[in-house]
Amino acid sequence: MRRELVISAGPGEWRAALLEDGAAVELRVERGDGAEAGSIHLGRVARLLPALGAALVEIGGDRPAFLPQSETFPRGRRLDEGERVVVQIRREAQGGKAAQLTTALALRGRHVELIAGRSGIFGGKALSPQDRAQLVNAVADAPPPGPLRAPGEREGAADPRIKSGEEGERPGRKGAIGLRISEPAPIEAVVAEAAALRRRLDDVAAHAGQLGPPARLHPAATFAAALAGVMAPVERVLVDEPAAIPEIRAGFPAASVAHLPEPEWPVDLGALFDAALAPTVGLSGGGTIHFEPTRAATLVDVDSRTPEGGSPERTALAVDLAAAQAVARHIRLRNIAGGIVVDFVGLDDRALRERVRTALARALAADPLQPQILGWTRLGHLELVRRRRTRPLAESLLEAAPAGGFVKTAVTVAHEALRALRREARAAPASSWRLTVAPEVAAALADQAARAVRALEERLGRSIAVTADPGLARDRVQITPV
Repeated sequence: MRRELVISAGPGEWRAALLEDGAAVELRVERGDGAEAGSIHLGRVARLLPALGAALVEIGGDRPAFLPQSETFPRGRRLDEGERVVVQIRREAQGGKAAQLTTALALRGRHVELIAGRSGIFGGKALSPQDRAQLVNAVADAPPPGPLRAPGEREGAADPRIKSGEEGERPGRKGAIGLRISEPAPIEAVVAEAAALRRRLDDVAAHAGQLGPPARLHPAATFAAALAGVMAPVERVLVDEPAAIPEIRAGFPAASVAHLPEPEWPVDLGALFDAALAPTVGLSGGGTIHFEPTRAATLVDVDSRTPEGGSPERTALAVDLAAAQAVARHIRLRNIAGGIVVDFVGLDDRALRERVRTALARALAADPLQPQILGWTRLGHLELVRRRRTRPLAESLLEAAPAGGFVKTAVTVAHEALRALRREARAAPASSWRLTVAPEVAAALADQAARAVRALEERLGRSIAVTADPGLARDRVQITPV
């Protein structure tokens, strides 16, 4: 499978689409908040929550993150308030909930993932004993980094060498380092990558000992590094901004990177984002799908077309089979997670319902978060669950509207205005510019998006005038040369 990433590197906001064999499968927005899933931080335990079996850890940002006892390794380790601890964001803050942490640090390569705090070699059933021994040596022969803690943490972690046991060896051994084989490759490539990840782990441990909490340890706080931490490894990256190429090469060292203007891309990024934020999706053969996020679950409703011929049951089955493909695609494209309830067009025949379930399961099989179909409810709905790791796309860009539904946030519109201004400035580079926007968007340009405004001004070599017009709708932007 060929993976490519296309990036619109706007001022203060990067938008990206992951393509697999030319088809867009994931969308991502990065604004440099420094708290993406997979990032490693040096934190301080702010408060213990014995009733919840967890601790709150300060890692920077507006609120502490949540560290469950079940994600504290080695098993049985007890933290103290005020203690320094090295953690990794397992799930981004979303839905009003704090980010969730783990102390089992994972560093991912293209072929293998190294996990500090868990032991064993996973996903390597085809490995020979000799291959296993090479992998063990790749991470154990390097000088041990010592327990991944900063000065002031309690002692007690033991030898960090990997245990060369069988597949699925019990995790949680003190100081253990485990490996998960994620993609088949020649053993030489896997061993080399495992050794490189071990060296990177050593660097993280050394970095932790030189800083005070809260501090980000890995990766560097760049847009490209944030994307690399949440996206699957890619072979090629296309970007519309030549100045972003050095940063992208640092974040994606194994990929080729090329500048290509957005109109020449293999996909229309703007149209992809519009489709992924729309509440309703049309099916090519007729019928529609409506997505309704709630606090408890995401509800998906499939509506049938008016049959032009044939039986109602045959029409319903055709719509449901087409909807199964579209629902699976949009679950991943929109990054919908948690509980998902799909109300397909009703089918009385159990065999036909199972055909729909099978079609959905096959369409979901390529999703790396491995959604699990739970089954049909008594109301005739199909339930599934998808692991939460990063924020849903809508949560990053939309907010609830007072009259119902969702609208773009003022910050989202502010960044859209800056991207539009950048396009206008390319056509008339000698001009100065004025942005006329709604008052709440003007406030966002002066606050959350202020760094983006300054970055664009530096690039243009001119100041940008911003005027608030109470008569403008939030999503309307006027760009005029001055």
